[in-house]
Amino acid sequence: MAVLKAVKDFLVHAFKYPKPFNWGYPVFFGSCGLIFAVFLSKLMFAGAFPFSSTSLIGCAVIVLLLVMAAFLVPSVLMAEKGGLDITGRYTGIGALILAFLSGAPLYLIKAAFHNFALAFWLKNGGSVIFPAIFYHLDEINGLTLFLSILIDTIVPAFGISFFFLGAVWQGFNEKRKRWAFIVIPLLIALYSFDFIDLPAILIIGWWLCIVRSRTENIYGPVLALLGARFTGILIGSVVVEIDLTTVRTYSDIPTTFYYSSIPAIVVAVILFAFFRKTLGEFHNAYSNDVYGDPRLPAEKDGGKANKLYKGFNLTLVLGIAICVIFWILLFKGARI
Repeated sequence: MAVLKAVKDFLVHAFKYPKPFNWGYPVFFGSCGLIFAVFLSKLMFAGAFPFSSTSLIGCAVIVLLLVMAAFLVPSVLMAEKGGLDITGRYTGIGALILAFLSGAPLYLIKAAFHNFALAFWLKNGGSVIFPAIFYHLDEINGLTLFLSILIDTIVPAFGISFFFLGAVWQGFNEKRKRWAFIVIPLLIALYSFDFIDLPAILIIGWWLCIVRSRTENIYGPVLALLGARFTGILIGSVVVEIDLTTVRTYSDIPTTFYYSSIPAIVVAVILFAFFRKTLGEFHNAYSNDVYGDPRLPAEKDGGKANKLYKGFNLTLVLGIAICVIFWILLFKGARI
């Protein structure tokens, strides 16, 4: 009986809401939501729906289900339970406009690193590994363009911002906030289930952390991702992102992609430096009053967090293990 009681006490302590809050707790419940979304989508596409999971409508259903179950619902529940301010505070329209414009280098990095990673992988004998969630369009009109922006940018952007830059972000206090710039990009990459774009996703995650820190709210990162999508629409014919459905081997990749991808990286680095400095100046201007004294929020980010990592965190280990299982299935050809 003593052993059973010890096991029960351990499980209760491991899975109850942590006080102080830690960043590993959202990872577990995000993974649980992921399991629910995957199994439910498998049931729905087993015969209930007349369209495939790779169609635009099918992908929309999966994305909405996944974002709701894995990101939004856990974030809102944890915010209500612990009183977390996951959305942040409004710091002015200027910072938000800059955040939107900073989406331009995000697209350049995404397209360039996508092309280089795909070429490197295929050149070394690898086969094309599709993301766990994707769609294919034969033709694009106004309606399909709007729906594609909604499901591949707007909905995921809010999910990523609420979960990673809201709930997980609050697991790092001010003294340890620098670790968020390492941990959160890694977690975003872990949950992306997109092998080819992993290098680009890590950089995108790093930049979203910078935007979250400078704007002090989750809406800046949302606008940055939306700006990247619109940049792709405007210059997608100049800086082309190779379509995975059109290649099978390295010889299928046109060598002309080097002519746009290399300059794109150079321009992106310059733009990142510009926006980082400018966002920092906006942040400093808002955070200090006319006398130069700091204008502090009612509660700082991570005010309910404590140490970076303490003891054996069962929820974090289980959450990562669940994601690793899905990565293994992805390499075996499975899709959500």
